[in-house]
Amino acid sequence: MRFVQKWSYACAKHLAYVLNENHNKRSVYYYGFYVLFGTLVKGIILISVSLLLGIFIPALVTVIVLASLRLFAGGYHFDTYGKCLLVSMALTIMTALISQYTHIYWSMAAVAIFLFIAFAFSLHMLIKYAPKDTPTKPITDPASIMKFKRLSIVYLGILLVLCCILLFFSLKMYVIAICFGVLLEIFSITPAGHGFFNFIKSGLNNV
Repeated sequence: MRFVQKWSYACAKHLAYVLNENHNKRSVYYYGFYVLFGTLVKGIILISVSLLLGIFIPALVTVIVLASLRLFAGGYHFDTYGKCLLVSMALTIMTALISQYTHIYWSMAAVAIFLFIAFAFSLHMLIKYAPKDTPTKPITDPASIMKFKRLSIVYLGILLVLCCILLFFSLKMYVIAICFGVLLEIFSITPAGHGFFNFIKSGLNNV
């Protein structure tokens, strides 16, 4: 979205001028403001749409789980903020709708099986592919790779414990939403996920 870029550039330019910083510092400020404004816009849109559809809680849970696991495991990045917003919103809303409006039809056994399959698959993918870096921020140091891989696995274990507690109290919607958040993040680090998102990106480029 161009207005996010314009706001970020204007704020970075003003801050660099006030602090009498050079062009390199202005670039750093621009990236910081871009992330800040982008996150705010995405958050406002997500809150508005999820409240309108009555899926605020599962949407929030899914996003928090996805974003927090992404800090350690990395994942696919679109080349523009607009594409990232569109695809991430579509996937989040879709999984939140499923969590909100179908959890009453899931038996406890079905949720437990889904939980086991989701986390077993995710563990295997984390061991195999995490962390997934980006061309602009590559992770090449073996020690760093191992550190982020271990952190990803540990965090996945924490989420599993949390899901087991929630399932014990029959909070099925939350468990399903957490599983979807984990699976969306895991999908973004796999070759299949990258192929799918590249296909979506190409389609959006032609629109």
